[in-house]
Amino acid sequence: MRIGIDARTVLGRKTGDRSYALGLIHGLAAVGTEHEFFLYVDRDPADELLPPAPNFIIHIIRRPTGRLWTLLGLPAAAKGHALDVLHVQYMLPLWAPCPMLTSIHDISFRLHPEWFTLRDRLVMGLGIPGTLRRAAAVLTGSECTRDDLVREYAVPAGKVRVTAYAAPPEFRSPEPGADVEQICARYGLRRPYVLFVGVLQPRKNPERIVRAFVEAKRKANLPHVLAVVGRRGWLYEDLFTTVKALDAEGDVLFTGYADDDDLPALYTAADLFLFPTLYEGFGIPILEAFACGTPTITSNVSGNAETAGDAALLVDPYSEHQIAAAVVDVLTRPELREALRRKGRERAREFTWERAATLTIDCYEQVVEGR
Repeated sequence: MRIGIDARTVLGRKTGDRSYALGLIHGLAAVGTEHEFFLYVDRDPADELLPPAPNFIIHIIRRPTGRLWTLLGLPAAAKGHALDVLHVQYMLPLWAPCPMLTSIHDISFRLHPEWFTLRDRLVMGLGIPGTLRRAAAVLTGSECTRDDLVREYAVPAGKVRVTAYAAPPEFRSPEPGADVEQICARYGLRRPYVLFVGVLQPRKNPERIVRAFVEAKRKANLPHVLAVVGRRGWLYEDLFTTVKALDAEGDVLFTGYADDDDLPALYTAADLFLFPTLYEGFGIPILEAFACGTPTITSNVSGNAETAGDAALLVDPYSEHQIAAAVVDVLTRPELREALRRKGRERAREFTWERAATLTIDCYEQVVEGR
Protein backbone atom coordinates (compact mmCIF):
# COMPACT_ATOMS: atom_id res chain seq x y z
CA MET A 1 0.00 0.00 0.00
CA ARG A 2 1.23 3.51 -0.85
CA ILE A 3 0.37 6.02 1.88
CA GLY A 4 0.85 9.79 1.71
CA ILE A 5 1.19 11.91 4.87
CA ASP A 6 1.20 15.70 5.07
CA ALA A 7 4.33 16.13 7.22
CA ARG A 8 4.85 19.89 6.99
CA THR A 9 4.23 20.48 10.69
CA VAL A 10 7.35 18.52 11.66
CA LEU A 11 9.44 21.38 10.25
CA GLY A 12 7.90 23.98 12.55
CA ARG A 13 8.15 24.83 16.23
CA LYS A 14 6.80 22.53 18.90
CA THR A 15 3.00 22.38 18.80
CA GLY A 16 0.49 19.62 19.35
CA ASP A 17 0.23 19.14 15.59
CA ARG A 18 4.00 18.78 15.27
CA SER A 19 4.22 16.35 18.20
CA TYR A 20 1.49 14.24 16.64
CA ALA A 21 3.06 14.14 13.18
CA LEU A 22 6.54 13.31 14.45
CA GLY A 23 5.27 10.73 16.91
CA LEU A 24 3.08 8.99 14.38
CA ILE A 25 5.73 8.93 11.63
CA HIS A 26 8.39 7.49 13.94
CA GLY A 27 5.83 5.06 15.34
CA LEU A 28 5.03 3.86 11.82
CA ALA A 29 8.74 3.30 11.20
CA ALA A 30 9.16 1.47 14.51
CA VAL A 31 6.41 -1.09 13.88
CA GLY A 32 8.21 -2.26 10.76
CA THR A 33 5.37 -2.19 8.26
CA GLU A 34 6.18 -2.94 4.61
CA HIS A 35 3.83 -0.25 3.29
CA GLU A 36 5.41 2.67 1.41
CA PHE A 37 5.09 6.09 3.02
CA PHE A 38 5.42 9.35 1.12
CA LEU A 39 6.13 12.18 3.58
CA TYR A 40 5.16 15.50 1.99
CA VAL A 41 6.95 18.67 3.14
CA ASP A 42 7.43 22.12 1.68
CA ARG A 43 11.18 22.52 2.33
CA ASP A 44 14.24 20.45 3.15
CA PRO A 45 13.96 18.75 6.56
CA ALA A 46 16.84 18.66 9.02
CA ASP A 47 18.99 15.55 9.01
CA GLU A 48 17.66 12.69 11.16
CA LEU A 49 14.34 14.46 11.74
CA LEU A 50 12.41 11.89 9.72
CA PRO A 51 12.98 8.12 9.59
CA PRO A 52 15.79 6.91 7.30
CA ALA A 53 13.96 3.65 6.51
CA PRO A 54 13.90 2.75 2.79
CA ASN A 55 10.09 2.58 2.68
CA PHE A 56 9.83 6.23 3.83
CA ILE A 57 10.20 8.63 0.92
CA ILE A 58 10.52 12.35 1.64
CA HIS A 59 9.00 14.42 -1.15
CA ILE A 60 9.31 18.20 -1.22
CA ILE A 61 6.44 20.16 -2.76
CA ARG A 62 7.80 23.71 -3.03
CA ARG A 63 5.00 25.24 -5.09
CA PRO A 64 2.31 26.37 -4.71
CA THR A 65 2.60 27.82 -1.21
CA GLY A 66 0.06 28.62 1.50
CA ARG A 67 -3.42 27.16 1.33
CA LEU A 68 -2.88 26.23 -2.33
CA TRP A 69 -0.21 23.76 -1.17
CA THR A 70 -3.00 21.64 0.30
CA LEU A 71 -5.59 22.37 -2.38
CA LEU A 72 -3.39 21.78 -5.43
CA GLY A 73 0.04 20.50 -4.45
CA LEU A 74 -1.07 17.53 -2.37
CA PRO A 75 -3.62 16.15 -4.88
CA ALA A 76 -1.06 16.44 -7.69
CA ALA A 77 1.54 14.57 -5.64
CA ALA A 78 -1.03 11.94 -4.66
CA LYS A 79 -1.82 11.36 -8.31
CA GLY A 80 1.82 11.29 -9.36
CA HIS A 81 2.69 8.72 -6.70
CA ALA A 82 -0.45 6.65 -7.28
CA LEU A 83 -1.33 6.77 -3.58
CA ASP A 84 -3.81 4.36 -2.06
CA VAL A 85 -4.63 6.76 0.78
CA LEU A 86 -3.74 10.32 1.81
CA HIS A 87 -3.53 11.43 5.47
CA VAL A 88 -3.76 15.10 6.49
CA GLN A 89 -4.27 16.95 9.77
CA TYR A 90 -7.49 18.98 9.89
CA MET A 91 -8.34 20.51 6.48
CA LEU A 92 -8.43 18.11 3.53
CA PRO A 93 -8.04 19.06 -0.13
CA LEU A 94 -11.29 19.49 -2.03
CA TRP A 95 -10.37 16.45 -4.11
CA ALA A 96 -7.77 13.71 -4.31
CA PRO A 97 -7.43 10.60 -6.53
CA CYS A 98 -7.56 8.31 -3.48
CA PRO A 99 -9.41 8.05 -0.14
CA MET A 100 -8.44 10.69 2.40
CA LEU A 101 -8.16 10.58 6.19
CA THR A 102 -8.02 13.53 8.53
CA SER A 103 -6.67 13.75 12.07
CA ILE A 104 -8.62 16.25 14.16
CA HIS A 105 -7.20 16.73 17.64
CA ASP A 106 -9.98 18.89 19.05
CA ILE A 107 -12.83 21.16 17.99
CA SER A 108 -12.37 23.93 20.54
CA PHE A 109 -12.89 26.42 17.69
CA ARG A 110 -16.49 25.15 17.53
CA LEU A 111 -17.12 24.74 21.25
CA HIS A 112 -15.47 27.99 22.35
CA PRO A 113 -15.26 30.42 19.41
CA GLU A 114 -14.47 33.27 21.82
CA TRP A 115 -10.96 31.84 22.21
CA PHE A 116 -10.11 32.30 18.52
CA THR A 117 -9.55 35.09 16.06
CA LEU A 118 -12.27 35.90 13.54
CA ARG A 119 -10.05 34.58 10.76
CA ASP A 120 -9.52 31.24 12.50
CA ARG A 121 -13.23 30.91 13.24
CA LEU A 122 -14.12 31.55 9.61
CA VAL A 123 -11.46 29.22 8.16
CA MET A 124 -12.27 26.32 10.49
CA GLY A 125 -16.00 26.96 10.49
CA LEU A 126 -16.16 26.86 6.71
CA GLY A 127 -13.58 24.15 6.11
CA ILE A 128 -14.16 21.47 8.73
CA PRO A 129 -17.74 20.42 7.81
CA GLY A 130 -16.67 19.72 4.22
CA THR A 131 -13.53 17.94 5.41
CA LEU A 132 -15.61 15.64 7.62
CA ARG A 133 -17.87 14.79 4.67
CA ARG A 134 -14.96 14.04 2.34
CA ALA A 135 -12.94 12.03 4.84
CA ALA A 136 -13.13 8.27 4.55
CA ALA A 137 -12.22 8.16 8.26
CA VAL A 138 -11.47 10.63 11.02
CA LEU A 139 -8.70 9.96 13.55
CA THR A 140 -8.50 11.60 16.96
CA GLY A 141 -6.68 11.07 20.23
CA SER A 142 -9.44 10.78 22.81
CA GLU A 143 -12.95 9.54 23.40
CA CYS A 144 -13.72 13.09 24.50
CA THR A 145 -12.99 14.55 21.06
CA ARG A 146 -14.67 11.61 19.35
CA ASP A 147 -17.85 12.39 21.29
CA ASP A 148 -17.53 16.09 20.44
CA LEU A 149 -17.28 15.32 16.72
CA VAL A 150 -20.27 12.99 16.76
CA ARG A 151 -22.38 15.44 18.76
CA GLU A 152 -21.42 18.72 17.07
CA TYR A 153 -21.11 17.59 13.45
CA ALA A 154 -23.29 14.46 13.35
CA VAL A 155 -20.32 12.43 12.12
CA PRO A 156 -21.26 8.72 12.10
CA ALA A 157 -19.71 7.18 15.20
CA GLY A 158 -18.11 4.38 13.19
CA LYS A 159 -16.26 6.89 11.05
CA VAL A 160 -14.24 8.30 13.99
CA ARG A 161 -11.33 6.19 15.28
CA VAL A 162 -9.51 6.89 18.54
CA THR A 163 -5.73 6.41 18.33
CA ALA A 164 -4.44 7.71 21.67
CA TYR A 165 -1.21 9.69 21.43
CA ALA A 166 1.98 9.48 23.51
CA ALA A 167 4.90 11.53 24.77
CA PRO A 168 7.93 11.78 22.48
CA PRO A 169 10.56 9.19 23.44
CA GLU A 170 13.09 11.83 24.48
CA PHE A 171 10.85 12.83 27.39
CA ARG A 172 12.32 11.02 30.36
CA SER A 173 14.44 11.97 33.35
CA PRO A 174 17.90 12.99 32.08
CA GLU A 175 20.79 10.60 32.61
CA PRO A 176 23.05 11.19 35.63
CA GLY A 177 25.53 13.93 34.85
CA ALA A 178 23.23 15.73 32.41
CA ASP A 179 23.50 19.52 32.51
CA VAL A 180 20.04 20.11 33.95
CA GLU A 181 21.12 23.12 36.01
CA GLN A 182 22.89 24.63 33.00
CA ILE A 183 19.75 24.27 30.87
CA CYS A 184 17.61 25.85 33.59
CA ALA A 185 20.07 28.73 33.89
CA ARG A 186 19.79 29.34 30.15
CA TYR A 187 16.15 30.28 30.73
CA GLY A 188 16.83 32.27 33.88
CA LEU A 189 15.42 29.53 36.11
CA ARG A 190 16.60 28.44 39.51
CA ARG A 191 15.04 25.83 41.75
CA PRO A 192 12.54 25.47 43.23
CA TYR A 193 9.96 26.27 40.59
CA VAL A 194 6.53 25.27 39.33
CA LEU A 195 6.27 24.79 35.56
CA PHE A 196 3.61 25.66 33.00
CA VAL A 197 4.18 24.87 29.30
CA GLY A 198 1.91 26.18 26.55
CA VAL A 199 1.11 28.97 24.13
CA LEU A 200 -0.15 32.07 25.94
CA GLN A 201 -3.77 32.20 24.84
CA PRO A 202 -7.18 32.07 26.59
CA ARG A 203 -7.69 28.31 26.17
CA LYS A 204 -4.58 27.64 28.24
CA ASN A 205 -6.08 29.51 31.23
CA PRO A 206 -2.91 31.50 32.02
CA GLU A 207 -4.51 34.28 34.09
CA ARG A 208 -6.22 31.89 36.51
CA ILE A 209 -3.05 29.81 36.71
CA VAL A 210 -1.03 32.89 37.69
CA ARG A 211 -3.57 34.10 40.24
CA ALA A 212 -3.88 30.62 41.75
CA PHE A 213 -0.13 30.21 41.99
CA VAL A 214 0.34 33.59 43.67
CA GLU A 215 -2.46 32.74 46.13
CA ALA A 216 -0.80 29.41 46.96
CA LYS A 217 2.67 30.94 47.30
CA ARG A 218 1.53 33.63 49.71
CA LYS A 219 -0.80 31.38 51.70
CA ALA A 220 1.84 28.70 52.36
CA ASN A 221 4.94 30.94 52.13
CA LEU A 222 6.28 28.80 49.29
CA PRO A 223 9.80 29.55 48.00
CA HIS A 224 8.86 28.65 44.42
CA VAL A 225 8.51 30.79 41.33
CA LEU A 226 6.16 29.99 38.45
CA ALA A 227 8.01 29.37 35.18
CA VAL A 228 5.74 30.09 32.21
CA VAL A 229 7.31 28.44 29.16
CA GLY A 230 5.78 29.17 25.75
CA ARG A 231 5.41 31.73 23.04
CA ARG A 232 2.85 34.51 23.02
CA GLY A 233 -0.30 33.61 21.12
CA TRP A 234 -3.18 36.06 21.18
CA LEU A 235 -5.24 37.87 23.85
CA TYR A 236 -2.31 37.45 26.20
CA GLU A 237 -1.87 41.12 27.14
CA ASP A 238 -4.16 40.94 30.19
CA LEU A 239 -1.89 38.25 31.63
CA PHE A 240 0.96 40.73 32.09
CA THR A 241 -1.46 43.29 33.52
CA THR A 242 -2.58 40.67 36.04
CA VAL A 243 0.99 39.90 37.11
CA LYS A 244 1.66 43.60 37.63
CA ALA A 245 -1.61 44.16 39.53
CA LEU A 246 -0.72 41.28 41.88
CA ASP A 247 2.74 42.79 42.43
CA ALA A 248 4.07 39.39 41.39
CA GLU A 249 6.76 40.26 38.85
CA GLY A 250 9.32 38.44 40.99
CA ASP A 251 7.09 35.39 41.41
CA VAL A 252 6.29 34.69 37.75
CA LEU A 253 9.01 34.21 35.13
CA PHE A 254 8.16 34.23 31.43
CA THR A 255 10.87 32.32 29.57
CA GLY A 256 9.40 32.50 26.08
CA TYR A 257 9.68 29.55 23.73
CA ALA A 258 11.91 26.66 24.85
CA ASP A 259 13.80 24.38 22.46
CA ASP A 260 12.48 20.82 22.23
CA ASP A 261 15.81 19.43 23.43
CA ASP A 262 15.62 21.48 26.63
CA LEU A 263 12.08 20.65 27.69
CA PRO A 264 12.81 17.27 29.37
CA ALA A 265 15.31 18.96 31.69
CA LEU A 266 12.87 21.78 32.46
CA TYR A 267 10.17 19.26 33.36
CA THR A 268 12.54 17.14 35.44
CA ALA A 269 13.84 20.07 37.49
CA ALA A 270 10.34 21.33 38.31
CA ASP A 271 8.70 20.40 41.62
CA LEU A 272 5.28 20.54 39.95
CA PHE A 273 3.77 20.75 36.46
CA LEU A 274 0.70 23.01 36.59
CA PHE A 275 -1.57 22.45 33.60
CA PRO A 276 -5.24 23.21 34.46
CA THR A 277 -6.15 24.36 30.95
CA LEU A 278 -9.74 24.94 29.93
CA TYR A 279 -9.89 22.48 27.04
CA GLU A 280 -7.58 19.98 25.36
CA GLY A 281 -8.40 17.29 22.86
CA PHE A 282 -5.56 15.21 24.27
CA GLY A 283 -3.00 16.24 26.88
CA ILE A 284 0.41 15.40 25.40
CA PRO A 285 2.17 17.83 27.82
CA ILE A 286 0.69 15.80 30.69
CA LEU A 287 2.36 12.65 29.39
CA GLU A 288 5.60 14.57 28.85
CA ALA A 289 5.57 15.58 32.51
CA PHE A 290 4.63 12.05 33.61
CA ALA A 291 7.48 10.53 31.61
CA CYS A 292 9.94 12.93 33.28
CA GLY A 293 8.65 12.05 36.74
CA THR A 294 7.10 15.47 37.41
CA PRO A 295 4.07 15.61 39.76
CA THR A 296 1.16 17.11 37.86
CA ILE A 297 -2.03 19.09 38.47
CA THR A 298 -4.43 19.30 35.54
CA SER A 299 -8.09 19.88 34.68
CA ASN A 300 -10.99 17.60 35.50
CA VAL A 301 -12.48 18.33 32.05
CA SER A 302 -11.97 17.43 28.37
CA GLY A 303 -9.01 15.38 27.20
CA ASN A 304 -6.88 16.33 30.19
CA ALA A 305 -8.83 14.17 32.62
CA GLU A 306 -8.93 11.29 30.13
CA THR A 307 -5.19 11.45 29.53
CA ALA A 308 -4.20 11.82 33.19
CA GLY A 309 -6.42 9.13 34.67
CA ASP A 310 -5.65 8.87 38.40
CA ALA A 311 -1.98 9.83 37.99
CA ALA A 312 -2.50 13.58 38.52
CA LEU A 313 -4.50 15.80 40.84
CA LEU A 314 -7.59 16.92 38.93
CA VAL A 315 -9.08 20.35 39.60
CA ASP A 316 -11.84 22.60 38.30
CA PRO A 317 -9.90 24.88 35.92
CA TYR A 318 -12.35 27.73 36.57
CA SER A 319 -11.70 27.69 40.34
CA GLU A 320 -8.58 29.61 41.32
CA HIS A 321 -9.02 28.60 44.96
CA GLN A 322 -9.20 24.90 44.07
CA ILE A 323 -6.10 25.17 41.91
CA ALA A 324 -4.26 27.05 44.67
CA ALA A 325 -5.25 24.46 47.30
CA ALA A 326 -3.93 21.66 45.08
CA VAL A 327 -0.63 23.50 44.56
CA VAL A 328 -0.19 23.86 48.33
CA ASP A 329 -1.11 20.21 48.83
CA VAL A 330 1.48 18.92 46.37
CA LEU A 331 4.31 21.25 47.37
CA THR A 332 3.94 20.72 51.13
CA ARG A 333 3.47 16.93 51.10
CA PRO A 334 6.56 15.00 49.95
CA GLU A 335 4.71 11.68 50.11
CA LEU A 336 2.07 13.00 47.70
CA ARG A 337 4.73 14.19 45.27
CA GLU A 338 6.39 10.77 45.32
CA ALA A 339 3.07 9.00 44.76
CA LEU A 340 2.30 11.27 41.80
CA ARG A 341 5.77 10.68 40.32
CA ARG A 342 5.31 6.92 40.51
CA LYS A 343 1.77 6.95 39.12
CA GLY A 344 2.76 9.37 36.37
CA ARG A 345 5.60 7.21 35.10
CA GLU A 346 3.33 4.16 35.13
CA ARG A 347 0.61 6.05 33.27
CA ALA A 348 3.03 7.37 30.63
CA ARG A 349 4.11 3.80 29.82
CA GLU A 350 0.53 2.95 28.86
CA PHE A 351 0.74 5.27 25.84
CA THR A 352 3.11 4.53 22.95
CA TRP A 353 3.42 5.83 19.41
CA GLU A 354 3.87 2.26 18.22
CA ARG A 355 0.39 1.43 19.46
CA ALA A 356 -1.03 4.58 17.86
CA ALA A 357 0.75 3.70 14.60
CA THR A 358 -0.63 0.14 14.61
CA LEU A 359 -4.18 1.44 15.05
CA THR A 360 -3.60 4.01 12.31
CA ILE A 361 -2.33 1.35 9.87
CA ASP A 362 -5.43 -0.73 10.62
CA CYS A 363 -7.52 2.29 9.65
CA TYR A 364 -5.55 2.84 6.41
CA GLU A 365 -6.06 -0.80 5.44
CA GLN A 366 -9.77 -0.79 6.23
CA VAL A 367 -10.32 2.40 4.23
CA VAL A 368 -8.48 1.02 1.18
CA GLU A 369 -10.24 -2.36 1.40
CA GLY A 370 -13.63 -0.66 1.63
CA ARG A 371 -13.32 1.76 -1.26
